[in-house]
Amino acid sequence: MVRSLMLGACAALFSATSAFALLPEPLEQALSAPINEPVAARVDMRIGVNNDRIMVRMVESEAGESDYTLLAPPEDTLNEAQRELWVDLSDDDESDESSEDSDESSGFGAEGFDPEEIRRIIGDDVRFLREEDGRLIYGFVPLAMPDSEGEPDRTEQRMLEAMQGEVHVNAANGHVQAFHLRLEESVKPNFAARIDGFQFLQDFVFDETVNGPRLAGMHFNIAGSAAFQSFDENMTIEILDVEWAAPTAGGSVVEATESH
Repeated sequence: MVRSLMLGACAALFSATSAFALLPEPLEQALSAPINEPVAARVDMRIGVNNDRIMVRMVESEAGESDYTLLAPPEDTLNEAQRELWVDLSDDDESDESSEDSDESSGFGAEGFDPEEIRRIIGDDVRFLREEDGRLIYGFVPLAMPDSEGEPDRTEQRMLEAMQGEVHVNAANGHVQAFHLRLEESVKPNFAARIDGFQFLQDFVFDETVNGPRLAGMHFNIAGSAAFQSFDENMTIEILDVEWAAPTAGGSVVEATESH
């Protein structure tokens, strides 16, 4: 009884606090809009590291296992960097299939857009910057790095303090269209390393099957020096085509369709 009352009081306090922490209305609505969560049966994508790119097809089985096929260029014409990229992707594929500890599918789904992850990164100190090309653009100083867990370490915290972020909301349909993080100034995490550039860019398109944003592309860049050696690494993923799977028994009804 006492525990129930405590939990109820905590929930009420959280709700009252949250009421004062809402984001600017168009952004709040964009991150709160209900969306479908279909699973992709097939995804064609172009993956690149620096100037080398390959085109692959990911097909997901009913058991949630992802299988990759190289579409272009032909395997016997791959250069060294392309071959390394393809081998790494193939090794990830095999490790996913042999893993018995993972309870989650590693395939592509509506999780390409994660409003809760965006909220975790941006916090509630968000300001409207400008309207540009039909987008409402909001700025923030990020509180966390993408896909990070727990509190940021000292290096991450130094980078976060030197970064700026943007969330772009499509003014016409009210959905998130882009999410950007950029390092604004050089950061020296220790005496032997310096980070001169960092970018994390996601672009989204409206997908009728999702009834909301679906990842269209992602770009990641980090540049600097470590142990007196310079580095400048880029990774790009472009989603070229998606075929959504038919719903499983008891799941939400989503017609199988293609998304371009």
